[in-house]
Parts: sequence; C-alpha cells; structure tokens
Amino acid sequence: MEYHVLASGSKGNSIFIYDKDEGLLIDCGISRKQLLYKLDSLGFKERDIRHVLLTHDHYDHNKNIGIFDQKIVYSGKNCIPHLDETHVLKPYQDIDLDHFRITPLPLSHDATSPLGFVIKGYQETILYMTDTGYVSQKNMKYIDNLDYYIFESNHDVEMLMATKRPLFLKNRIYGDEGHLNNEYSANIMAQVIGNKTKEICLAHLSQEANTKEKALETYHQVFNQRGINFKNIKVTSQVDIVSGGHHED
Repeated sequence: MEYHVLASGSKGNSIFIYDKDEGLLIDCGISRKQLLYKLDSLGFKERDIRHVLLTHDHYDHNKNIGIFDQKIVYSGKNCIPHLDETHVLKPYQDIDLDHFRITPLPLSHDATSPLGFVIKGYQETILYMTDTGYVSQKNMKYIDNLDYYIFESNHDVEMLMATKRPLFLKNRIYGDEGHLNNEYSANIMAQVIGNKTKEICLAHLSQEANTKEKALETYHQVFNQRGINFKNIKVTSQVDIVSGGHHED
C-alpha cells in the first residue's frame, strides 16, 4: 500500500491511496487541475481513481467532489444531495470497494455526518482521521496497531490562543467539535501504535496556529515521556505532496 497526501489544511484536502493496481481518493478540496497535475507527477491518471470517499461537507474537503460521477462516490448521510442510498456510509458498517474494506468511523466535528476511515488493503491497513474534536473510546478500538496513520495534529494551544482570531473561533477550534491539538494527537497515537505500525503522518496543520517543527517537537516530547521509541513521523503540507507506504520501497 502507498499513500499520497496531495494537500492537507484549511485551504484544501485530498489524499490518494493506491494498493495492488487500485486507487482510492479521499476528499477533493482542491481544483481538478491541481488534482490531475499532482497525480500525474506521481505517475497516476484520473482513471486510476476507482472510488472516492468524502469525509464531510466542509468546503476544504468537498469543494470539487462534483467532478466525479456519483457512481464512484461514497459519503455520510446528507453530505451529497441525491446520492444513491447504497453509497451512503453508515458508522461502523464495513463496505467493500474492490479489494478495499472500508470501516467508517463517526467523528465529532461541526459538519454533516463527519467520518474518518480505516482502510484495509491486501496486506496493510491505514487510518485517515482529521477534523474531529476528540477520539471516542469506541473509535480507539478500531484504530489499534495499524500499519499507517494519517492523523490530525491541527494546532498548538498556546499558538492558537495567541492568534488574532475572535474568541468564539478559538473556542470552536479547541472544542469538542473542532480539531485535535498537537498534545492530544500525540497522546492518542502513543496509545494505539503497535508492532505493526510503520508510519505516522500528521495532517491538517493550522497555518496560523502550528508549525511542522512544533508538531514534531510535541510528538517527540510525548513519546519520550511515555518511553516510546518511534521516529517515523511525517508532516503533511498544504502545498507539497507528502507520500508514504511502499511508494518508498
């Protein structure tokens, strides 16, 4: 399995997962031109997208979901108007798309039916989870000891509070229906990674209230405090493609 985070952040999100000649796109919050350019730079074409998953209906995730035939698109309830009922994803109910097995996980975010995904390929499994204020105990059971994690580390709390954003927005981001901060994110990963885990990829970083260096520093501090020796942590970008998995073999 290989994954390519084409864009991650408040200005647009899109992730491409490829396993055994079959491609799966999560979200399309970037333009079609950007999508195809980035896929082409990786050696892929639009036809390599066999299925599309939408996490929720916020603009930075669904901006151009309409470029795809709804026959290949799947999302939570009421995220896409007139979507066929068989393509509406239900929390914790597995769905098989080609050889992929998808487990939708309900999230806590101020959006319509927000979902994260555990995606099982032929031999490996990846989690994609961003845009949630916390991780439920039930979800923790589904994300234990996976091969790869693309996981939200949105903000540093002190940096968030120091921004010029209005208080209601700061509270929204920090709250139970907002986004995960670095420390919370690191503590969740510290609890779930295991002997199978190969990579963690930190996603949806705030451009105002976080930095790559700050997120990594927090992760290393938390892991060191817990006696965890895990160094293979990457950070996604709003602009640059960040790849992982067997793409690097």
